[in-house]
Amino acid sequence: MYSYNKRKQDTLFNDKQHKKSTHPGLRSIGNLLSIKTSKTELIHLSLATALVICVGLSLNNYRYFSWQFLAIFTSAFLVHELAHKFLAQYYGSWAEFRAEIYGLILTAISALPIMPFKFIAPGAVMIRLNDRSKFGRVALIGPLTNLAMGFSFLILTLTYNSYNPYFAVGASFNGWIAMFNLIPMGVLDGQKIFDWNKLVWGAAMAAAMALFIIGYL
Repeated sequence: MYSYNKRKQDTLFNDKQHKKSTHPGLRSIGNLLSIKTSKTELIHLSLATALVICVGLSLNNYRYFSWQFLAIFTSAFLVHELAHKFLAQYYGSWAEFRAEIYGLILTAISALPIMPFKFIAPGAVMIRLNDRSKFGRVALIGPLTNLAMGFSFLILTLTYNSYNPYFAVGASFNGWIAMFNLIPMGVLDGQKIFDWNKLVWGAAMAAAMALFIIGYL
């Protein structure tokens, strides 16, 4: 027992020394490079993305195909979900996208041209985090990516006149995605952010509303 306890103490001491000798910046880079996925996640994410593309095509009744519009439309969904995943895994949590049957059905119904209201929620990134602060930040990063892309599109409308309609739509759509996800109810990001920090939630919601209105006008 004495030998076992001594070896255990030596091991803990060596682990602590190793952690101290590792530069925080190198640990951060290591966390970023350790992003993991699975075949299941790729299948779920591909199915969800395909439905989101169909919703985008339904906005013009599937009459014509625009790469520019679909790229802007789809990126608002993909970047949002991947931001959740990357930050959660950076914090050391398991995080993978999973499609949800009712969300898939509602998104598929929204892909019908006759539907006036489009509902895009085919699934979400599942995470395992007990830290409330980190959990709130992971929830916030999704809408933040939409705000960043949306305001970038607003700036681009002043620079590239030929693509102005696409950029204006991109700004308004990203604002809508951020605003919808920030609603503080149910399983939406807004509820998690509101529980974590109400001031942060209020600032994010105000920015999302401003982006949606300015982009729409």
